Amino acid sequence: MGISTNWPLSGNPEQMQSSSFDPVAATYDAQFTHTVVGRLQRAVVQDYLQAKVGPGTTVLELNCGTGADALWLAKQGCTVLATDSSAEMLRITAEKARAINQQHRIQTQLLDLRDLPPDLPWFDLVFSNFGGLNCLSPEDLEKLGAAIPGLLQPGGLFVAVIMGRFCWWESLYFSLKIQFGQAIRRWRGGPVDAPLGGGGHIPTWYYAPAEFRSFLPNLTLQTVQPVGFWLPPSYLDPWFGRRPGLLRSLNFLEKKCRGRLWAYGADHVMLVFRDGQNSP
Repeated sequence: MGISTNWPLSGNPEQMQSSSFDPVAATYDAQFTHTVVGRLQRAVVQDYLQAKVGPGTTVLELNCGTGADALWLAKQGCTVLATDSSAEMLRITAEKARAINQQHRIQTQLLDLRDLPPDLPWFDLVFSNFGGLNCLSPEDLEKLGAAIPGLLQPGGLFVAVIMGRFCWWESLYFSLKIQFGQAIRRWRGGPVDAPLGGGGHIPTWYYAPAEFRSFLPNLTLQTVQPVGFWLPPSYLDPWFGRRPGLLRSLNFLEKKCRGRLWAYGADHVMLVFRDGQNSP
């Protein structure tokens, strides 16, 4: 199935052009994508997706950021519509696609998840990585959850990697720094005024797996997996990056602890849903 490139912008264009993420786009890769911890956490997600995608798979990526996952998916032979509310993030994604000659597999589109256009096609996979959906309030997520089944091919997958309500690494780190408000910031659910680079902030909500699942009543939950139970949050990379032996050990443990219970203490949680009602 081909992907149309002629959709209208979703949402208010003026609001989207001034996305909170535009100022951090230029440094996002240095702060997360290219860090040792960031690469290891992303590998957990890609290891799962490896068996689910291949040549001909059509993917709608929500909150694509600077395109690291879109490029990886394209290299697997997927056709990707990479979307984001930040024009600057999309510009970088498109540049990367051209640099590795994958622009025929990756198309970019401004998209406000709070106001999806009505004419989106079906996809084999709808995918959102590393907490982009945490920028949506419960009311917005409920609306998005109602729309997701209509974006999936029969038997298609929705894979969401979100920030959960509790990360033991985060609570331990901030408790040791005597910053108890930060140590429990996720526990309240939100909105939390989360800092962005360059002095910006964005409202952020944290969701337990069961809570997130409630927003998708028409899909079948197949998998709940931790992404960063043993691997620390990326803001700890400056310390762990100087200790590669320790990180190798933690990555070994991460690969051994893929069960649902581990997800409740992880930095991120991967939830995989299938379009059960229309499955062949």
